[in-house]
Amino acid sequence: MCDITDEEFERIYLPVCINYNNYLKEFVIPDVVAFYIADSFYKKTLSKAPLYNHINSAIDVFNVSCDIDKLIPPIKKILRIKYNLKIVNDNPMILKKFY
Repeated sequence: MCDITDEEFERIYLPVCINYNNYLKEFVIPDVVAFYIADSFYKKTLSKAPLYNHINSAIDVFNVSCDIDKLIPPIKKILRIKYNLKIVNDNPMILKKFY
C-alpha cells in the first residue's frame, strides 16, 4: 500500500469520498430504502415500527451518515411513483396502496 501525505489526502482522496457519499445519499439510498419498505409491505413482513426505524434498518449496510429528515421526501416520492404506495402515518408507519 502506498502512503499519501495529508495534502494529497485532502486534495485527491477526500473530494472523491465526499462525491461518493453525496451520490449515495441523493440517488442510491432513497431508492434502496423505498425498495426495502415496498418489498416488506408486499410480502407482509413489515413491522409496526416508526418510519425512522425502517429507514435506519435499510441504510445500515451503507455505513454512511445520513440526515433521515432529508431522505424522507424522496423516499415517499419513490414509493408513490414506483410502488404505488403512500405512507399515511409515520409512527407507526402505515402504508396504503393507491392507483
